[in-house]
Amino acid sequence: MTDDPRNFLNQLTIWKLKSVAEEYGIDVSNCKFKRDYVQKIAAKKISEEQVRAALGKPRMKEREPERDVKEIGEEIESIAKSPTEPPELPRKEEEEIEKHLDEALMLRPALFDVDSKAQAAYSKMILGDYYDALKLNRDARLKGLEDFSSFQVYSAAVSIRAADELFSKLVSEKGELDPILRTALAEAKRAFINGPPKRREDTLESLEVLSTKAYDAFMANTEKEEAELMGLLADYESFGTRTEESRRYLEIASQAKRSMNIAEHSKLLKDAKNRAERAKDIRTREIKNTFPIVRAATIAAKDAGVDTSSAESRIEEARRAYDDGAFSRAVEMLAAIERQVDAAHLEQIKGKRELETKQLESVRTTLTTHEPILLEASQYGLEAGEGLVHVNTAKTALDRKDAVNAAKHTARVRDIVQSLEKDIDAKRIDRGVIKRVDGAKCEKCGQEALYAYPDRTEKCVKCGQKTAKAPVVDQSASENKRPEQRKKWVLRW
Repeated sequence: MTDDPRNFLNQLTIWKLKSVAEEYGIDVSNCKFKRDYVQKIAAKKISEEQVRAALGKPRMKEREPERDVKEIGEEIESIAKSPTEPPELPRKEEEEIEKHLDEALMLRPALFDVDSKAQAAYSKMILGDYYDALKLNRDARLKGLEDFSSFQVYSAAVSIRAADELFSKLVSEKGELDPILRTALAEAKRAFINGPPKRREDTLESLEVLSTKAYDAFMANTEKEEAELMGLLADYESFGTRTEESRRYLEIASQAKRSMNIAEHSKLLKDAKNRAERAKDIRTREIKNTFPIVRAATIAAKDAGVDTSSAESRIEEARRAYDDGAFSRAVEMLAAIERQVDAAHLEQIKGKRELETKQLESVRTTLTTHEPILLEASQYGLEAGEGLVHVNTAKTALDRKDAVNAAKHTARVRDIVQSLEKDIDAKRIDRGVIKRVDGAKCEKCGQEALYAYPDRTEKCVKCGQKTAKAPVVDQSASENKRPEQRKKWVLRW
């Protein structure tokens, strides 16, 4: 006697049946329910061994969420197009159905009695006691039919409750549930209470198929979102972005998904992406702030006599890469340029004691002049922190007689002071630290914007032109003053 392949096929899920059909070229495009797939495959006389061989092949294609969502609509179209009842149950009817579902779930049937009676009937038949065998077998069959009926009710209740809970999770994620899914759930609930067996089986089959497809589609979408975020993090990390916090949120989101906490998963995934974007913004600002120090290194090397034309053109190339979003390339180029310029600078002053000493003295003079200006700007509430950091770095390099780094950071200090100059002058004018020279015009730009400084210099706040003015001193009065008194007078001025 040959084995009926339907017995094995009935135990498989629809997606496995589809895989078997695909393996042996069986057209299942018109199949709606599980029994349709089973009949199609069984009609081709596929043996159980062939089915197992097809399922054992490691070539299962990834499911496409877009196609699954489309299939949901197609497979339940007959229910969604013209439902005989509204897609949502009235509240009273819903409560009544929930009560029946709870009762059904409390009465889980056990088939051990049927197995025991069937085994006893078989034993009687082997021993030749045919009368008792017939009697016990009849009891076993009737008991099996009774238990099977109970099992059908229990199984339907489990599927309906599981689908209901799943849909409530999906609603919390998307904010709304597909009307097709609501219709399928409502039809299955009605059939559970007062539907004929065939309708109950058909609606339950539709609900189970749609539920699994909706879940698979959701999981595929979340996996796609997670994969996209992982790719984004890898890209950010390529140019030095710190993504530890974002990756931690991503891992917690995956745990929430595994526990079907869909709303929490969505929230954590968004938090992970937002933190990644913030980390990227911080890193891009850091890269942007690298350009000035590389330019300062180039200026310091040029002051020492190094030909920096190639480095300057490469800095512009790095700027274009940064503007185009190629941050990794920009970082690599800037690091290479700075190393090259510093090495050329060091080579230029190596063994040239006089040149090195001259550059170190220039650094000391610049720091002595510019550090008080930065401290003054800080007191005015201007952003002078970066300049003061470079001052301290330059001082440390100066103590080590590291002319390359001292000159580089001092050049950056000059740039920062120059960028703050107009704002500092505006604060000085507001506080009366510098005073307008009435009627005087700037020799360079011709505007009446000359201001007198306490050090007896005059400066045009429009073009920045500076001039030094010698103090007018009464000779007769000065002869009667001691040197200390003259010094106090100058300081007061």
